Amino acid sequence: MSELEQHHTKNNSKKYQIGILINLVFIVIEFIFAGIANSMALVTDAVHNLADVLSLVISLIAIYLLQKKPTKRHTYGFYNTTIMSALVNSLILFISLAAVIWESVLRLTTQSNSDHPVGWLVAVVALSGVLINGLTAVLMNGSQELNDRANFWHFFGDTLLSVAVFVAGLVISLTQWGWLDPVISIVAAAFILYESWNVLKESFEMSTNAVPRGLESSAIEKYLLSFKQVKAINDLHIWPLSTTETALTAHLEIDTQADYFATLDQITTGISQEFAIGHVTIQLETCDKQHCEAKI
Repeated sequence: MSELEQHHTKNNSKKYQIGILINLVFIVIEFIFAGIANSMALVTDAVHNLADVLSLVISLIAIYLLQKKPTKRHTYGFYNTTIMSALVNSLILFISLAAVIWESVLRLTTQSNSDHPVGWLVAVVALSGVLINGLTAVLMNGSQELNDRANFWHFFGDTLLSVAVFVAGLVISLTQWGWLDPVISIVAAAFILYESWNVLKESFEMSTNAVPRGLESSAIEKYLLSFKQVKAINDLHIWPLSTTETALTAHLEIDTQADYFATLDQITTGISQEFAIGHVTIQLETCDKQHCEAKI
């Protein structure tokens, strides 16, 4: 790792630590005041914020693991732990929000007219959420790194949700519409589930070694066949090593008159540059070799 990369990693680590700390403190406060204010909307927001903190922790762990060198047992290093963690956190988020929706529905159908949340307290806590989530989004902004961009949009969305809860708290304090609190909770939870579906789907795809999004195997096949020396493609495989690293292997049949080493260099360099695939392994074979096609 270069000195510039080390400096970037150190800065990333610091901002994630700050984000985790301020959000953990806010989550504790939010859960406490959710009980005092009798607000399911605040509980929903706190559960979602807790899942967000888990995503920050995962990113921080990923930064640490990226610095570890591969071992004889983990020859690719520990990149794929980011995929596993993303899948587990998505499942936890879905289960937690499903429980919140169930509790909100029960409260909506059983609460009395006098059993309503303390609207002004909900509004004050939600306004604090706007500030905390907004500050965390600012910390994640300004970087082109995938995890930073994902976390920025996540916390930006949280900021908007906190604004919705804030408005609901104000309306409840003025109208005593207690039913608005569980309704806001259900709507917010449903929105978050909808928003998180693609994350769950993509993390599952990556954990099962699907071709990463943004890459098309047909486009790579077309590119390989564009080399005049290449006559056929066998056993092309593309899979994610992590949320940011991709690997590719292929058996290519080439003309018997082709320069082996020049062809190999052209193809491996071309794939890396054209498709941003960092781990490329190509095996060249002559057309007169009998090739046994793999079953996968």
